Amino acid sequence: MNQTHQNENDILLTEGKSKWLVILLGVLTAFDPLTIDMYLPAFQAIQKDLHTHISFVELSVSTFFIGMAIGQLIYGPLSDRFGRKKPLLGGMYLYLLASFGCALSENIYLFIICRILQAFGGSASMVISRAVVRDLFDKKHVAIFLSNIALVLGIAPIIAPSIGAFLNSIFGWRSIFYTLAILNLICICIVTFFLPETNSTKHENIKLSLVINSYKMLLKDKHFIGYLIPDIAIRAGMFAYIAGSPFVFIELFKMTPQQYGLVFGMNGLGILIASQVNKKLLIKWNAETICTKSVKVSFIAASLILAFSFNINLVFPFLISLFIFISMLNLISPNSIAIALSPYGHQAGTASALYGSLQWSMAFFSSLLVSYFHNGTALPMSSAIFFCGVISLIGYVLLIKPQLNLKKSNTS
Repeated sequence: MNQTHQNENDILLTEGKSKWLVILLGVLTAFDPLTIDMYLPAFQAIQKDLHTHISFVELSVSTFFIGMAIGQLIYGPLSDRFGRKKPLLGGMYLYLLASFGCALSENIYLFIICRILQAFGGSASMVISRAVVRDLFDKKHVAIFLSNIALVLGIAPIIAPSIGAFLNSIFGWRSIFYTLAILNLICICIVTFFLPETNSTKHENIKLSLVINSYKMLLKDKHFIGYLIPDIAIRAGMFAYIAGSPFVFIELFKMTPQQYGLVFGMNGLGILIASQVNKKLLIKWNAETICTKSVKVSFIAASLILAFSFNINLVFPFLISLFIFISMLNLISPNSIAIALSPYGHQAGTASALYGSLQWSMAFFSSLLVSYFHNGTALPMSSAIFFCGVISLIGYVLLIKPQLNLKKSNTS
């Protein structure tokens, strides 16, 4: 009982000292989902204004994922070598210029190029934010802190489409990217004057061969890969849902755009709730236990999503299962990241970069596959989600469970 109270006090103390940092890093990390979701309501306006086909506008989403995946691989090692702050600001300035480039684009090709650059710059905020948290806290407090960031981050998919729709209807689609640029400029000022440098063990060099060897070492580490797989798999399932849900909900389930927005927001609310539940669970359980149980629940939910998709009349059970699956992201991700990065304090940037890059690579492929196998049913989306649930469970059975059994036998 005393230990529980002590853990709770530690958690509250950590929260009290770091609320401003939670908000700052949460906002920085939220730029990426904002940049993805905010312009979705403006697709038709962009298509008409740039005189292109809707498929090219949709391509700007997939190419954004590519920029995110590649960018993180670069910013991670840079932050280990030069510190967190300089590469972070460099990425933010690139995002600023690319946002203005998107707003000023006169053809779809320039727009897509600027979207890639926007993602490349924005990836710095995501990878370096995780590295900053790893610099400052131990494993349990990393999970707590990331849950707090997820609370801020979870607001983005709820409000982004509404903000984008409002700006598009009043000021036109270009105002969305001007708004993102202005918000980013404000964050640049805050980071410049208030964010401390947290990397006290900068590397002496940054040779390409050493970076590649570091990535190879991480990919061979069963501990790192074991806890990475559930996170990237569930996240890929979420992006499969984002890619397929407009057609499934509006065309198949006959929802109005307003009802679709409500369902989208409810799933975002589920992510927010899960982040708070995770903080409470960490008082009594360790991160490994929460991650293990959540992987199993997500697999069951993914199986139900696939089963219910064969009958479009089972809308409510389908939506409940989807809500559970999406919510599991914030019970898996903060704990997986905390556990996976815990042995790599000396190269938190590199480890975080590989982690994030694989996340966004899987997001690219899952969203692309949903579009490629589109057949007028809910099966492409639900099958992709089920496949992601299977991968997550396989990762647990083959890599995580043996580690936990070994740890249990060593302590007994």
